[in-house]
Amino acid sequence: MAVLDLGCSIVARPNNSLSAKDNVFLLLAIAIVSLMIALSFALIGAWLVLPFAGLEILAFAYAFNYIYVHSNDFESITIQNDSVVVEKRSDKKVTKTVFQRYWAQVSVRNVDGNGGLAGKTSLYISSHGKEVEFGGNLINDEQRIELALAIKQKIKNID
Repeated sequence: MAVLDLGCSIVARPNNSLSAKDNVFLLLAIAIVSLMIALSFALIGAWLVLPFAGLEILAFAYAFNYIYVHSNDFESITIQNDSVVVEKRSDKKVTKTVFQRYWAQVSVRNVDGNGGLAGKTSLYISSHGKEVEFGGNLINDEQRIELALAIKQKIKNID
């Protein structure tokens, strides 16, 4: 009897709790409140508050735009047959790295230095000199450890 390997797919995405329409509504609400406060101060003579309120609104608009642009970002690992495929999308840039399943290694390492926080871990998939980090800012340390164990188990189950 032949055993069929249906494979495994893991996808990490950012948590987008607001829709695009809700983001615009929230930005407008913040802008209206900020402008009302700034206009109130301007009417009593503190007119210099207005340009700073404008800068504040521009900073919020930039932040909301950045969130919107990166709302479809993802990282995925697909394990099927004899390959492990790591695909990443950031903004419009898509990278795809394919590893041979038998040689793929999964490791979780502490990130010290390199601008990382002390005690923060990173999950890496590597083989033959290629190495790819998975879930950099999308999953937490506990999830990385659990995911590494699950991926190692799935990679070992070659039928």
